Amino acid sequence: MVINVRASDDNPISGAALLPMLLTLGFKFGDQDIFHRHTSADGNGPVLFSLANMFKPGVFDIDNLETFTTVGVSLFMILPVDGDTHQVFNMMHNAARKIADEFDAQILDGRRSVLTKQGLQQYFEKIRDFERRSMLS
Repeated sequence: MVINVRASDDNPISGAALLPMLLTLGFKFGDQDIFHRHTSADGNGPVLFSLANMFKPGVFDIDNLETFTTVGVSLFMILPVDGDTHQVFNMMHNAARKIADEFDAQILDGRRSVLTKQGLQQYFEKIRDFERRSMLS
């Protein structure tokens, strides 16, 4: 499940502004040089969802984040997650909305098209299908 946040080319997201925003949202820098949101706000417990650079190589150089810019980030969750899948997806979507608001960016779906209400509904249908299949197996 992927949600992208895309800024305009002439107004990129600065690493210096992104880092405090991510920390406020409960992300911790970690494995694979990307940010993760864990079940516990202190960065412990299983990963609920993660955030990577939308563009190659997809990672963040934490030591040079002050001078880094990007025009997009990708938030993603891998099913199954620890806890209520709908709630975790809502947390991820809310994080994407806050980042988009902060950087005057657009929220895009996994195919990098504007995320519409219908697109959001499709994510919830995918979650329901996954949960139904999980119960059956």
